Amino acid sequence: MSILNGFTGRDANILQTLKGHFSDINSCDFAPNFTLVTGSSDKTIRVWDWIKGSGYVERQNSPLRGHKYQVTCVKISPQGSMMASSSVDGTALLWNLHSLTKLYTMTQVNGDPIRVCSFSPDSTLLVTAGDNGAVCIWDLVHRILVRTLFEHEGTTQGLAFTPDCQFLVTACSLEVVKVWYLQNLIDTTTDNVCTPIVRMDNIHDMGVFSIDISRHIEVDESNPLIRHYTMASGGCNNEIKIWRITSKALVKNKNHTHNEVSFQQDKILDGHNSSVTCVRYSNVGEYLVSSSLDKSVKVWDTNGTCFVTLYGHQRYVNSVAFSKDNSLVVSGSTGSNDKVLIVWDLTGNIDLDTELFAPISSPNGGVFEVQMSQSSNLDNNDPVLLEKIDDIFEGGVNSCCFHGTNLLATGSGDKFVRLFRVTEENNNIEEVSNSPLEGHTYAINYVEFSKDGSRLASSSLDGCTFIWDPEVGEKLSSIPKNSLSIKVCRFSPNGKFIVTGGDDEKAVIWDVETMNRVSVLEGHLDTITSACISPDNKMIVTASCNSDFRMWLVENYKCIYVKEDAHDGGIQCCDFSENLEPVPNVAYEGQLYLLSTCGNDSMVKLWKISVETAVDNELNFETIDVKLWRLLQGHGGNVISVRFSPTVGEVVCSTATDRQARLWSVYGGQCLHVLDHDSIVTCCSFSLDCSLLAIGCLDRTLWIWKLPQQLVFQTAIANKLRSRTKTIAEWTNHDVIKWLDEIGMSRIAENVKNTGLDGEKLLTFSEIEVCSGLDLDDETTRVMINELKWLKKVELKIQAPVNVTIPDEFLCPITHEIMREPVTCSDGFTYEKNAIAEWFMSGKYTSPMTNCTLANTNFSANMDVRDAIMKFLDGEEEED
Repeated sequence: MSILNGFTGRDANILQTLKGHFSDINSCDFAPNFTLVTGSSDKTIRVWDWIKGSGYVERQNSPLRGHKYQVTCVKISPQGSMMASSSVDGTALLWNLHSLTKLYTMTQVNGDPIRVCSFSPDSTLLVTAGDNGAVCIWDLVHRILVRTLFEHEGTTQGLAFTPDCQFLVTACSLEVVKVWYLQNLIDTTTDNVCTPIVRMDNIHDMGVFSIDISRHIEVDESNPLIRHYTMASGGCNNEIKIWRITSKALVKNKNHTHNEVSFQQDKILDGHNSSVTCVRYSNVGEYLVSSSLDKSVKVWDTNGTCFVTLYGHQRYVNSVAFSKDNSLVVSGSTGSNDKVLIVWDLTGNIDLDTELFAPISSPNGGVFEVQMSQSSNLDNNDPVLLEKIDDIFEGGVNSCCFHGTNLLATGSGDKFVRLFRVTEENNNIEEVSNSPLEGHTYAINYVEFSKDGSRLASSSLDGCTFIWDPEVGEKLSSIPKNSLSIKVCRFSPNGKFIVTGGDDEKAVIWDVETMNRVSVLEGHLDTITSACISPDNKMIVTASCNSDFRMWLVENYKCIYVKEDAHDGGIQCCDFSENLEPVPNVAYEGQLYLLSTCGNDSMVKLWKISVETAVDNELNFETIDVKLWRLLQGHGGNVISVRFSPTVGEVVCSTATDRQARLWSVYGGQCLHVLDHDSIVTCCSFSLDCSLLAIGCLDRTLWIWKLPQQLVFQTAIANKLRSRTKTIAEWTNHDVIKWLDEIGMSRIAENVKNTGLDGEKLLTFSEIEVCSGLDLDDETTRVMINELKWLKKVELKIQAPVNVTIPDEFLCPITHEIMREPVTCSDGFTYEKNAIAEWFMSGKYTSPMTNCTLANTNFSANMDVRDAIMKFLDGEEEED
């Protein structure tokens, strides 16, 4: 039931008229908390907050003057933490809506004017389009341009996503609408030319001004693999057309789903006497609002009946928007006699003393702050040198390695291994009491901690590799001495073995516990300079001065791939990303790895490694495919070392003979920061939380840099956000098992694997049939049935009953909506997963409830709250 049920058009009235812009108001939008934003030809964006007793009042640090020419579009992100604006100046700006700070600038291809922008429903993408017909897709998580489409010949003025992030619809002034499969647009690993899956011509005589897609998804009763979406379009022929987009998931094989899409006209809404400038659906699609050059605003129901016509503007109406609860409509107009914003009350029950957005109290005692313009944001975005140590080492610093956030080991030309600790209070660097560690007789080439920090390995020019206890500084064991220099020693992520390599052109695998030799990897024709192990312990990569790198299978130590001439002049270093989902936005059912290499050609290269899954869900390494994915150029000398940032691998650091260390965006490929030093830079290492970077130099110095908080944030949050989540219909057996693990039901994973249960079967079989096929006991069946029901509700964007009071603890403090995926953050409060993720993405590093800086950006599923919400909604459904 809607908040408007029972009211007639006679109830609507003008609540407030807002003045402030000095030229045409081109765009307006509501945030979930009723904050209002407007964009105008006067080059400004204005932000208005609802204050009980005063109504809408312009915020103190408004207007925003980031654009050089007229602002054409403003849009609030789905969860209300960000705002995007576009302009004739060819730029789109991303803003933090709470602090009104600018986060990111996006420039359209060729700098052409941008007419429209739109957020994806999951907040991870922004699409911009304009005068040259080009449509640009921007990844907001990694802040990069993913793809540009040049399919439209006219000005592109309409953009809309389906609510499940499966499709993007674009429309232009030449009467053409195109539907795109979103996964094809955001996959950066293929060179395939993207083409629309549907094209419709002549949808409006003389062109399309605006389109919008309802958030309501209708699932076909006879076939749950069929979905229906509703789209509205407005144009120059005075009509509003309602379109039905139908998608049918067709499973080609166990790892690939194809969508068959049709696009048909459903109805025409007549009523406006001139061009329709804007159409917008209400929050859950019950109503449509439209504006026109006939100076009117109309509200329509889903049957196509005009609910109410609003007259109040003296000139053309350019834009309209619904508030999230449908109670308010805002409209902005143009012309010399108007330039006003009118806020309409559709219910007849709202006045300036109404409290539209009451703060939510949490059981923990916190209250969400509506006004946060003074709250702390990310600090200085440049690395800061914390300390330069130049009075300890008696030889060049050849290697360094962090364990955790505060323990650092170094190996240097003075034959010593040294240990340093970083104090949390003031970030001071102090050498620990049991340092230095003595035992090597020549320069140390490499040091590395085991993953758990219980061991430290060092290799040397003296041919020795020692294993140390870093806690007490004692030597635990040693690998049999080699007659030639050992260049590298790397622990496997599971700590079971260690790889060494050096001047004898061989890599040797050693058992960590016994120090027995397990295998010898032979094939290189020159010194092995570097080695690394994949994060799942399945592959070893070795690299040499002979310009080649080789991949070996840990299972049998066979060479499975050789890349010749990877770097002219030889490879100096290689490293694996720890992330087992290293390339974002890729629909690949096997395993992807990301490998970095650097060499004497002054380049850093990132290699995408793909391994297909066999029938038994095991990796088939016979299908291994290695492709160059990114080429990072900028160094002016030989690149000596390269390292991924820990865990997520969002950033890579490289060091070179040009005395520079460079920080690169892995996904954008651009250089983020250049750190200058006084001598050749030999090595680098990130702390676990990516807040510190250690740099070693040939001039016997160790530099400790504090990395900008934005970099720390991006590394921490990137793995929590994924563009375009699969629909259930597209789930493979592996996806189902992953879901079971997330909801704490991994105990039945083996049953699911054996039956080959996938997303298609989850949808087409009843809950009882699914459980029966898995041979579950009564209690597990009961739990599984509830989980399956909830899974389907969440995908279809469940809504709370309108006339029912929802307990505060079930509402997200950020959005005031009932939570579908409640998660608990380090502040102890519970939020909707997408809302807190967007909060972090907007550059906020503080608690939404306390405004205090968070200890970290980790969050975990709150199953207790989720189960309580499930029970509450089930009870309401039974009463209905």
